[in-house]
Amino acid sequence: MTALAHPWLRQADLARIAGQVGTPAFVYSEAQFRKNLGRVRDAAAAAGLGDRVELYIPFFPNSNPHVLAPLKEMDGVGVLVQLPSEYRLLREFGFDKFIVSPGHVSDEEIAFWDQTGNPTFLASLDEVAYSLRTEAPTISVRIDSLDSGKPGIKFGELDQLANLLKEYDRDLEGLEVYCGSGNSLEDMVGIVEQVFSIYLKYFPTARSINFAGGHGFDYDAWDESEKHFDWQEYFARIADSVQRMHIPEDVKLLFEPARDVLADTGVLLLSVERSLITTPVSNILVTDGCRMLMPSAQLRDRNHNVLFLDSSMQVIESETTTSAAVRGRTILRNDYILPREVAVPDGLDADSHMAILDVGAYCATQHMEFLNVPPAAEVLITADGVIQLISTPGDERDKWRNLLTDKQSLDGLPAAA
Repeated sequence: MTALAHPWLRQADLARIAGQVGTPAFVYSEAQFRKNLGRVRDAAAAAGLGDRVELYIPFFPNSNPHVLAPLKEMDGVGVLVQLPSEYRLLREFGFDKFIVSPGHVSDEEIAFWDQTGNPTFLASLDEVAYSLRTEAPTISVRIDSLDSGKPGIKFGELDQLANLLKEYDRDLEGLEVYCGSGNSLEDMVGIVEQVFSIYLKYFPTARSINFAGGHGFDYDAWDESEKHFDWQEYFARIADSVQRMHIPEDVKLLFEPARDVLADTGVLLLSVERSLITTPVSNILVTDGCRMLMPSAQLRDRNHNVLFLDSSMQVIESETTTSAAVRGRTILRNDYILPREVAVPDGLDADSHMAILDVGAYCATQHMEFLNVPPAAEVLITADGVIQLISTPGDERDKWRNLLTDKQSLDGLPAAA
């Protein structure tokens, strides 16, 4: 690929960002985030489900309130949180529409969520029993459709759950089903019908059904149309199931898209530290990055596409390339940022840069304070093209993510050291 693949990235002033913020830096696009959300909502409307579909973007894949800020102004869109700390932070930033999907939690935490009034998907019969005894305002549950080790009421417990609700003369408000990641669209449609069968058999008075996440994103694809989940087909198939299985019109259908709406909103901009190193063992591209900045690449074997840029941030074009491993800045033996080697073009030197694409989900938020690697800066390009600093880079003594309460325009900021 010899051109900046993302339309928003072609317009980004990467030279200015690197000059004033430094590298490594995560750069996000508000316009791309809005575009991705619009794609999902338009698909729901086209299938005739627009009035009953609600989207809840999980906070943990990109826990920067500035990135998620467009959600505050959209009807039928909110945030999924797991922890009270997430909820308190987002409230400080003006968010007010939530669902809660924690793991197994204490009675005290359940009481906290009950006080907020937000739907909370409980993950065990014990937790449901506590909420029933304390007369919680609503009762919602998470069901583990895979009978896995993840939190969630298992299929073999559904009769017990139904009897427990009947004992207290309570109805279920909503049910969330963990479907797992990496399923084909056909598999996901099958799970939808399985969930509808559970609803009809056990909880026909529930007011919402949450199909959670698992909507795939192709990190190997370059073209935007090939990266994203096929929401058009998915919603069309769901609409058919809704009609065929007679799901009442007032039952809300909830979805938790993460990678599909977040991944291609971000890139990680790195500096190349020196010309390619060639050894008898391997070829090495040295950068100022670190696998700790985005450990999901190695953990999930995601070989993100990359671009190489010259000193003026123009794409380096060369017919001759050398395969090399992308090295991070630490002495850790396995500090390789990507799981596989990349094709490095001729002409790359210590004045060059590297952009790792599709890092808007599960990257910056997974940074670990290890080997004294500070978190990277985070920059947001607004829908009208304004460049804003939203997290400052960690200094020598501050290794935590430095979320800014108020965004800062790059105008007036000094050049990076």
